[in-house]
Amino acid sequence: MSGNDKSEIGHYVVTAHPSGSVLSAVQCSFLSANSRDVVIAKSTRIEIRQYQPPSDNDGTNDTIDNNNSSNNNAEDRFPLLLTLPINGRISSLSPIRFTNSSKDCLFFTTERGGYALISYDEQLATIQQSSAALSHSSPSKKKSDDNVDTTSSSDLIIGEHYPVRTHSSGSLSNYSTSVIAGGRRAECGPLAAVDPLHRCIALHLYDGFVTVIPIHRGYDINTPRTSSSSADGGGKQAPRGMASLTTKPFGDAFHTRIEQRTVLSMTFLKTHPTRSTYIPQLALLYQDARGFQHVISHGIDLSKKCMVLYGSTAAANNNAQDAIEIDGKPAASIMPPPGEQLKKSRIEGGSAMLVSVPPAKTAGGGTKANALGGVLILGQRQITYHSTAEGATKVLPIGQSLLLSCCPVVEKEGSASGDEDMLRYLLGDETGRIHLLVVGRKGGLVTNLHFETLGTASVSSALVYLGNGMVFVGSQFANSQLVQILDNPVPVSAVNSSSGGEESEDGINPLEETTYLQTLEEYTNLGPIVDFDLRPTGDESKDDSAGTNYRQSVVVTCSGVAKDGTVRLVRNGVGMKEQAEVEMEGIKGMWSLRRGFDEQDDTFLVQSFVRETRILGVQSSKDLEMDGSQDGMDDDDEEEEGGALAEVTIGGFNSSKSTLFAGNVSVGGADLLVQVVDDSVRVVDSATLDMVTDWSPFRGGDDESDEDEPMGFITVASSNQSGQVVVALRGGTLVYLVVENKNSKPTIRKVKSITLEREISCIDLRPFESTSLSGNDSMEVDGGGVSRSTEMSHLVAVGLWDDFSVRFLDLKESSNTLDQLLHINLGRSVDANMGNDAEEQAADSGQHMMARSLCLVTMESQSSNSTSAVNNSTSSSNKVDMLFVGLGDGKCISFGVTRPESSSEEWLVHSRKEVSLGTQGIHLVPFHHGARACVLATGDRPTVVYLTGGNSGSNSNPKLCYSTISLTVEDDDEDEGHASHRNISVNVATPFRSSLLFSSTNKNNSSLCVADENTLRLGMIDDIQKLHVTSYKLGMTPRRIAHHEAGRVYCVGCIGGACEGAQIGGEANMGNCVRFFDDSTFEEVNR
Repeated sequence: MSGNDKSEIGHYVVTAHPSGSVLSAVQCSFLSANSRDVVIAKSTRIEIRQYQPPSDNDGTNDTIDNNNSSNNNAEDRFPLLLTLPINGRISSLSPIRFTNSSKDCLFFTTERGGYALISYDEQLATIQQSSAALSHSSPSKKKSDDNVDTTSSSDLIIGEHYPVRTHSSGSLSNYSTSVIAGGRRAECGPLAAVDPLHRCIALHLYDGFVTVIPIHRGYDINTPRTSSSSADGGGKQAPRGMASLTTKPFGDAFHTRIEQRTVLSMTFLKTHPTRSTYIPQLALLYQDARGFQHVISHGIDLSKKCMVLYGSTAAANNNAQDAIEIDGKPAASIMPPPGEQLKKSRIEGGSAMLVSVPPAKTAGGGTKANALGGVLILGQRQITYHSTAEGATKVLPIGQSLLLSCCPVVEKEGSASGDEDMLRYLLGDETGRIHLLVVGRKGGLVTNLHFETLGTASVSSALVYLGNGMVFVGSQFANSQLVQILDNPVPVSAVNSSSGGEESEDGINPLEETTYLQTLEEYTNLGPIVDFDLRPTGDESKDDSAGTNYRQSVVVTCSGVAKDGTVRLVRNGVGMKEQAEVEMEGIKGMWSLRRGFDEQDDTFLVQSFVRETRILGVQSSKDLEMDGSQDGMDDDDEEEEGGALAEVTIGGFNSSKSTLFAGNVSVGGADLLVQVVDDSVRVVDSATLDMVTDWSPFRGGDDESDEDEPMGFITVASSNQSGQVVVALRGGTLVYLVVENKNSKPTIRKVKSITLEREISCIDLRPFESTSLSGNDSMEVDGGGVSRSTEMSHLVAVGLWDDFSVRFLDLKESSNTLDQLLHINLGRSVDANMGNDAEEQAADSGQHMMARSLCLVTMESQSSNSTSAVNNSTSSSNKVDMLFVGLGDGKCISFGVTRPESSSEEWLVHSRKEVSLGTQGIHLVPFHHGARACVLATGDRPTVVYLTGGNSGSNSNPKLCYSTISLTVEDDDEDEGHASHRNISVNVATPFRSSLLFSSTNKNNSSLCVADENTLRLGMIDDIQKLHVTSYKLGMTPRRIAHHEAGRVYCVGCIGGACEGAQIGGEANMGNCVRFFDDSTFEEVNR
């Protein structure tokens, strides 16, 4: 490598935020026969969600009228069940159901001409779950040095697998190019339509041509999986994850020429589902050379592989494989009579969409065998219904509106009476308005069209009616939404405030004072991003290890179009929303205590200072309303939450000394509190708060042994909830104690001790979930996965001063001493399992910083590709035992830990990873975020460490992720709830859960108490993920953005329509302007 090359930097590029732009969405039974799944196409991903009605509703009422329900837990009612990556940008998505199947398959195409047919494979999902269970019960003995690997079995599936089967795949681009020499790509993009009877698929890829893919309706999607033959009927080996089938789902694709050049939309006409003998009828909306728009239909003869043009009466040959069966016999396929073939000339200009309408019912309530339905032609100024077979044309004038999306509203069976028949559709336009179109029919004829505007949502590219008045609004230009249709109109301002929207004045149409729509949930979509800028946040900090200055930045994007135009602040890390703050200097340690062991809320916050201990307790507002002066701090939402923190006392605690450790203990049915100070270990009854027993290193223990001699002061301590206590004394002595409850009288028994060669700097006694001495005696509180474990630990982790290593010591009482199980070198240049000369090797490697904090924790990984939401019976998460070491120079070192399965095996560590998290010493605090175990590393850049990836059935290993915490401060002067973000420094921290102090609307939220040199803060942290997005609505399209750091303002160049221009002076313009915003509050400064 040359000298110039040494300065080059290698870049690791990865998707930090997946695409949220929704191209298409359909509802079908993809996961199971009885499910109603919403399949959403997002660029290169397919998402499957499922609407789950409230428990008090059976979900059978699919009418649009429903009672107004609460929007609480909206995300739980429309959860994400499955995510599938696609190798290409999806251009169309359609469900297909074969005759022998009760589930739907998905057919999709990509922009480059690729296509595939997939189905959900329950068998593969079961294999993946079995593999995950096997990997959890049989961890690997041989570990990788680069990643944490917890799966090792010959029966596991190897490779990145998803629970889907690929029945057919290929590319039409090469074939089309060879057949259509010099063909021009379709001007209106690739169009796709599926015959309602699932006989064929029509694709419009090139002007003047329609590509047809025949469907073998008798294909069996449940054909057993083999690996010996090809899936497409050829001689090649089937790709991984593709089934080997006796027949193919599709016939050979063929191209047919059409006279219509500029095709705007196409759809298949609907007919009788079982008795129709007509060949598929494809309706086209096209524009001629003079700009006039027309609608025409052609037949597709699958037996002759040709297009039967409009006006032809030629009959198609019988094809037993593709013809529809009537009473088990194939029926003849013919063209409709010329008088029934669809055609409509000179429709309104600006029409952009065709919607197929099912044929009307007769007076007897049935449908004619060969009845053809009509089409709805959605134009900008009118909606037209036309059916040549019925001889009916209905025109409904509407206001200027470009309709972009449409979905049918599924009616409740039996809602129509007599010979009346009613169809309803939801329509979305370019301004975001949602309309209801009602097609009234009587006696087999369309009698009227009714059009009503329901309200405004995001500009929709896809609409799906979910039932019970719930609608999924998918958008390419804004956030997708879960919307509820209300029974009665409500003021627009009331809906915006109740849904938490940040609606600016520019985003509200003054003509719309009421709405029938209420937004329950939004799904982030950053696109389309037309410009962005980087804004540094916080103060500059020096990273001595790298010799550079560190300064976190926020990405500021111009996103959205028209009324959905926004400026997005995309920040890395985890945000902590500040709930309360008080000046409090000199906090050296903090611990949270529960009044009862099984309670879910914490009651006491123990704070350790130099030579004193203070305690804050949670009290209800009723207990404090008579107190005129409070020494504690009130929560910002005290009136709503009804609680506050006030200074209290615990009689059994020693308040005149610094606390080294405090925690809850449950032994023998007794709920106890433990406090460790420099001269004693004190055990307190949690009910009376009186001390019941204690142990001191300066006197003999409670075991009445005369061999105990006075020892030194306690310097470091650790305990767990099972009653195990380990204390370090001056001189390097480590003492192991156990809290016991004999005859309903708590006692402290000294088990054993050891004197090490150096002073002890840190210890940790937390048990691994998989390495307890006793059985699984944990419990789950409030469904949030918070563990109340009373498991006993096998070992204690010990770090020494002036020693770059960590030791595992054995706690089993079978031995009289604390035997060493493992000596771990923390250096990079030597193996983690140290030998006798480890200290010399560590010194040679230049590593002299010793451990300041240790954390033993069992971490659980969760992946977006997990199928646990689909199959709740088996969890697909990975659990990994880990050791974290916090150093005095701001580095954090992590190891995976493997326990021995037999007495002949040894403890092992693997997968060493070192990360610099700042320049200050690190203190490690484990906590639970929902059901996930995480670790908070304090310092000048406080960081949350969590595990992700390694989902079941995958060969990818779990990976540690590090997310920096930034403080989110709400601006009291802004009604929109805007917030600013700034970096904070954390010296000590502890998790603190209280339903009186913090909002409990989301059970996965975690609350923390953190303190620096001068301030104590209480707050709730966001969802733990890589990126967090904050949106500020503009009501117009942003085009360019720049940040002026000295002036602390954003400059945003925006464009708007004529309506904005009419409000600005007398000069004619399109509403284009340059707007200036404060960079912290985002208040508009000037325009």
